[in-house]
Amino acid sequence: MNPQVSAVDSISPAFTRTKQLLFGPFRFGLWARLAVVALVTGEAGRGGGGGASLPNLNQNRGGNNHWVVAARFLSEPDWEQVRPYLFWIVLGAMVVLAVVFLWIYSDCVYRFILLESVITGQCRLREGWRRWREAGRRYLLWAIGYAFGSILLLSLAIGVPVLLAYSAGWFERPDEHLGALIGGGLLLGLVFLVLVASLAIIDLLARDFLVPVMAFENVGASDGWRRLLGMLGAEKAAFAVYVLMKIVLAMGSAIIFAIVNLIVILVLLIPLAVLGVAGYFLGVGAGITWDTPAILLMTGLGMLLLAGILYIMGFVYAPGLVFFQSYTLEFLAGRYEPLANRMFPPTPPAMPPIAPIPPPKTLLPPEPFTV
Repeated sequence: MNPQVSAVDSISPAFTRTKQLLFGPFRFGLWARLAVVALVTGEAGRGGGGGASLPNLNQNRGGNNHWVVAARFLSEPDWEQVRPYLFWIVLGAMVVLAVVFLWIYSDCVYRFILLESVITGQCRLREGWRRWREAGRRYLLWAIGYAFGSILLLSLAIGVPVLLAYSAGWFERPDEHLGALIGGGLLLGLVFLVLVASLAIIDLLARDFLVPVMAFENVGASDGWRRLLGMLGAEKAAFAVYVLMKIVLAMGSAIIFAIVNLIVILVLLIPLAVLGVAGYFLGVGAGITWDTPAILLMTGLGMLLLAGILYIMGFVYAPGLVFFQSYTLEFLAGRYEPLANRMFPPTPPAMPPIAPIPPPKTLLPPEPFTV
């Protein structure tokens, strides 16, 4: 079995594996497919600038301000106005839920594709989907259970004390319970931070270590956690240092790729802004009005533009994606034999030297037969 490597010593071989996989030699197709993996799994650096500017509520006159109308509707909803659009609202909500569920399922499958890609150096999306979709379904059950369990735990931890304080009348007479409210609020905030940090660590352990166990042993999340907890119990300090190092590395990576993504986005937005302004004036000159088809067309083009920018960000993040997966594998290989056998296959024993075959003996011609 490969010797165990500490969390600090795993950094150098992870860099080496990343360099060999992505730059020895550079393969554009591999980077392009890894960009898809980075986007689907959400591992790509989440950067981006700018924000929507707030409209001036005093611009419109005569009571035609749509924002004011929206605010009034939210405060005093007129369901007669909503009724004709109720079907489309429900349909849109169902489509959004279906898209979110499909994205979560794809994320679960692509976790295994990422694992295989870094181990083998080949990223095959369609073949990987067929191979790992069953394991992805098992991991999806864990992800859904984890999400609902986290929401329930946080709701109980925060909601129960708040309800108790409300039933005790603390919020009706806050001046009489000011000290208890401040102290309870600070304690509740501390509990919330501890729970969020604990849940984040559990999610980290699942993504980094549960996925390899489920992949190599073809088991569900419950059996995988039992095997993983055995490893964690045997080396608590080593895994604790790993979590700390992963946080530090993730913070440094976030800063680096945020700067790189900002530069890339600025470089892309300059020509796109020029094209957008030129297209606008051409449309105005051609007499195009901002009717519903034009707005839908511009919305579609904007979504395509956003998807393209996100894909480029995923492409840029390919080294970070491979490095962090390599870092996990280098640390885990010495502690998990199936992974070590796959990453570092044992060399076959040397064959003993073969003795040379002696040359065949020369046959003498037969003597003549005499009577």
